[in-house]
Amino acid sequence: MNNNSLQSQIRDLIFFYVKQNYNEYLKDKKIKFIPDENLENVIDNLYTQRKNHIQTFIKQSLPKLYEKKPNEYPGDLIIMNILTDIFSDDNLCKKRIFNEIKIYQDKKK
Repeated sequence: MNNNSLQSQIRDLIFFYVKQNYNEYLKDKKIKFIPDENLENVIDNLYTQRKNHIQTFIKQSLPKLYEKKPNEYPGDLIIMNILTDIFSDDNLCKKRIFNEIKIYQDKKK
C-alpha cells in the first residue's frame, strides 16, 4: 500500500468522525445547523475536547480496514508518524474541519 492511499484512508476516517460528532452535536443541542457566526467557536471547543479521541479512533479503525489483508497493514509506527504530522498544527486542523463542516452544512441547507 502506498502512503497516499493510507493518508486518504486516514482523511476519510477523520471526516467520518467529524461528521458523526457534528450530527451528534446538532442532536444534543436540538438544532438543525450551527449558525455560521458560532461555527468557529464550536469547532475550536470540540477539537480541543476530542483531539486525543479522534487519534484513538483512527488507530483502532485502521486495523479493522486491513483485517482481510493483514500483510498490507502499514504498521503502528507509520500510522503514528502520519497522525503526528496531521495533528502537529492545531490551527490548520481546525481550519480544515471548519471548511468541511461549512461545506457539509451548506449542502444540507
